[in-house]
Amino acid sequence: MNQLPAFRLRHLAVIALLILLITGSTGCQKSSSSSSNSSNNNDSTSKSGNGSLLKQEVLMAANASGVTIDSIVTSIQYNSNNLVTGYQENSILTDSGATVTTNLSYTVTYSGNLPSSLTGTFAETAQDGSLNESATIAINTTFQSSGGQIVSYVQRTNTISGTVFIPPTQITGNDSALLTYDASGNLSAYNIYNIPNGSSTYEPFSETTYTFSSGNLTQAVENVYVVGIQTATYTTVYQYNSKLAASPLFLYPGIAAIITNDLSQTTETETGLIPQTIVTAYNTTYNSANQPASTAATLTITPSNTGGIASEKITYTYQ
Repeated sequence: MNQLPAFRLRHLAVIALLILLITGSTGCQKSSSSSSNSSNNNDSTSKSGNGSLLKQEVLMAANASGVTIDSIVTSIQYNSNNLVTGYQENSILTDSGATVTTNLSYTVTYSGNLPSSLTGTFAETAQDGSLNESATIAINTTFQSSGGQIVSYVQRTNTISGTVFIPPTQITGNDSALLTYDASGNLSAYNIYNIPNGSSTYEPFSETTYTFSSGNLTQAVENVYVVGIQTATYTTVYQYNSKLAASPLFLYPGIAAIITNDLSQTTETETGLIPQTIVTAYNTTYNSANQPASTAATLTITPSNTGGIASEKITYTYQ
């Protein structure tokens, strides 16, 4: 899915690239590297309706001139119960001669059909001329469940090597999260708290509320905080067609979601530091199971941003 608020590897890379360009010179994904949830948001199976298991997704993003500036390859592994046990996401973002590469890999352990723990690594590398930065971070997460649902998790990270240059995020930070549900079992709120650098106290990182209709997410409103101070709000509205989604989508690594139908358009409105609206329209071809085979997406950004991503091409492989 595109422009979902909780899981933004591309946004991390964009931040790092901006940092790199500043120091060296002186984003949207439709499916699994983004995240969402449905009435089955804690079921880490990957099938959508009667479709097949999503094995790999490749996304290529281009600017307004048609030059590829971002590529993301996502691979997923499953156990015999069709639960997601492995996940890798490799991203390369380039601009003005600078390159930021991020590689995320994790494995998930289950208790029944719910994740109990997660281990993984996140590697980041930036290059711009003679400037080179890199770091590898270990990720360890424990999940807590109640009533057949994941209700919280605690993430601990540790820098294995190098110097971290991407600011702490949901992926790389020491986080604690709370999840709440409505009477139908749909996720209604997902709040993340992290420990900023130099602090020992949890502070708000993001607070997101969700609205559903007919098994599909129709709206997500995310408030984002920096050092406990709200800096932006992202309101995203989702539109669907009658085809099946590729699935799975991730609220957080280890917590997968099944959205019934495939996206036809998203509209994300940001208020705060950088007010803007991003409308992403999807033109998708489907296989015999009515799941996406390939997608051409067009992004319309207001105010216009000629240096950003203007289009995406996505291909899907199933097993």
